[in-house]
Amino acid sequence: MTLEELIYSRLADNAAVSDMLTEYGGRPALFLQRAPDDTAQEWGAKKYPRAEYLVDMVADPERHSSGVVSVHIYSDDAGSPPEDIAPAVRKALCDIIMQADDGAYCITWERTELFDIEKNMSPNTLVNGCSLTFLLIAFPAQMTKDPDPALAVQDYLKELEPEALVINKDYIENVFEPSLHSPAFYVRVSQYETDRQTYALTWLNCIITIHIIVPTPEARNSWARFLADCLHMAGNVNMPDDSPLLIRKVAVDNAADYLTVGQISVRAQYAVTNYHENTHPLKERYFEE
Repeated sequence: MTLEELIYSRLADNAAVSDMLTEYGGRPALFLQRAPDDTAQEWGAKKYPRAEYLVDMVADPERHSSGVVSVHIYSDDAGSPPEDIAPAVRKALCDIIMQADDGAYCITWERTELFDIEKNMSPNTLVNGCSLTFLLIAFPAQMTKDPDPALAVQDYLKELEPEALVINKDYIENVFEPSLHSPAFYVRVSQYETDRQTYALTWLNCIITIHIIVPTPEARNSWARFLADCLHMAGNVNMPDDSPLLIRKVAVDNAADYLTVGQISVRAQYAVTNYHENTHPLKERYFEE
């Protein structure tokens, strides 16, 4: 499913949202970008409350894509006030993981604004509204080949917390809703560089960032401290090829944005094998008698 289809399904199938909206063609009056004209035959006796949503994507050099999701709710004097519908919409979309056709995304609430329609959308109808703005961030897969530090930390987190969702490792059936005891983790390698080279190995320093997604700031802080302590005590993590990922430093920043920055930063070191060809062949045979 596309991201737009997932958002529609999430809102339309949520009883707290759909029960407060009128119907259009037998379905909740929820539309992508713009609602049909009020004269359309699919409208019933009531034309409000209704909702429109828009996904505005922008390119992101690190995350593939990010953007904004806007939901506009309209109502007249006879329907539920927009400010009563907005909390249900916010709860349905906030801090959930969506697995679209082009990757995993997370939506988080940013702000809510009330407004009035100066020019009536329908004759003799006074319409007011409410706009909800959500931030959208992509969680692209970063796995490459062995040895893979991102995959190593993913495996470690999954073994440590089997009930958690590890994004890009675990299967997601369209939508995953994190909870206090079932958080979502996203692991990415934000930086790496060569430390030193030997004949057999090249040692690399890397910075691994862990994002923790749970419903409340208190739970995010608790999970960050718990994971950091576990990494400190472990000292190293096994890579997929059984080589060690050496943990050099673990830092936690609870004030960091959990979607764009990530709360845990791990400085680690690992080695890749050098495959040498025989670059200095013996040109002349020499025998000493």
